[in-house]
Amino acid sequence: MQNLCESLLNRWYNTKFNLTQYVYDIDKQLRQQDKIIHILNETISNDADIEQRIEKVKQTCSKIIWFSYRKNIPKFQVSSLTSDTGWGCMIRVAQMALAQIIRYYNYFKKPEQLIVLIRHFIDDDDNELTDFIQQFHKNQNQYYHAPFSIQKIVHYAKVELKKEPGDWYKSDEILQTLDYLFKYSQYSLNMEIYINYDCAFILQDAIQQMFNQQEGNEIWLKERAKNNNQFDLQDHKGICIFLPTRIGLQNINKDYLEVLNQIIALPYFQGMIGGVSKRALYFVGRIQDYLIYLDPHFVQNAQNFDDLSKNQASYTCQNIQLIHNSLIDPSIVVCLCIRNALELLDLWQIFQHFKQEYQDLFFFSLLETKAEIEKSFEQIFGDDNEFINIAK
Repeated sequence: MQNLCESLLNRWYNTKFNLTQYVYDIDKQLRQQDKIIHILNETISNDADIEQRIEKVKQTCSKIIWFSYRKNIPKFQVSSLTSDTGWGCMIRVAQMALAQIIRYYNYFKKPEQLIVLIRHFIDDDDNELTDFIQQFHKNQNQYYHAPFSIQKIVHYAKVELKKEPGDWYKSDEILQTLDYLFKYSQYSLNMEIYINYDCAFILQDAIQQMFNQQEGNEIWLKERAKNNNQFDLQDHKGICIFLPTRIGLQNINKDYLEVLNQIIALPYFQGMIGGVSKRALYFVGRIQDYLIYLDPHFVQNAQNFDDLSKNQASYTCQNIQLIHNSLIDPSIVVCLCIRNALELLDLWQIFQHFKQEYQDLFFFSLLETKAEIEKSFEQIFGDDNEFINIAK
């Protein structure tokens, strides 16, 4: 009976997935929107032929590694589940965002590079899970072929977040999980993950993660950027930036959308984790008032390492979707990638400009140093050290 229910559920999701493309006729919508298209860090101008523009969108989306629901996954621990259908969409969207940033940062284009990257997220991680569980509390630096497999994600979430297999994930929960697992990836050798859960971007924290510089500020960064070519690439890391925020309470505050549009057009933009009504989606760009997204709600068979080396077709999605920006959930995670000091300085100055132009409508706090946090607490609470110490 359980297998029958799972089979019917899988068919329902796949039918709905295919009907969405048919009913909304995305190609037709793209033709009606004769506007500039921003997709990831690319801009497609409207002076080209419409067919060329649509083909460019499809080519760009086809390069994105697509993670979707999978069935026939080896059973999760203490669970009879063999699929993430119905509950794993936030996991899949966060996997897409992280994989996209890693691919972009490392200039991965060769098939063998992409296979290794996809393997990091594969669902059937063979015997690695057993070793991972044994090493979990030993705090050892050990690199796995599949550090971001859904099996390892579920194990971490069960131990640290008290989540059971089959529970739906919030964005902060999956970000915390991927942040922890990142140290088991070979890509941690040249990248760091920067997350601020307080709707803020702190320049000092970003500098510390990139350059291991404890007291960095804008002046230090300007000097570093000026001498950028003098430094070996080995002496710093790139940063994968996840900035969770809200652009409304129950529904989108339309006043924030102009700021969001500007962020999507940034050269450092690498997508956005979001969704609609318990359906997580990976937003990768926009055309006018519509967001372009990839949908993880399609059920495919799980692959192991041998399957992946023979066929990677199931990780490419030609099914592009559009949604009006006023319909999305106000809880989003902006994803960015910074490679060096020049880019970090540029992003910081762009954010400062946005803050000056949009003021309260710019939905991130900008702090140059951690000392500014203490000043904010002093202004609110006076000299009460108990509150000030919380910020340290």
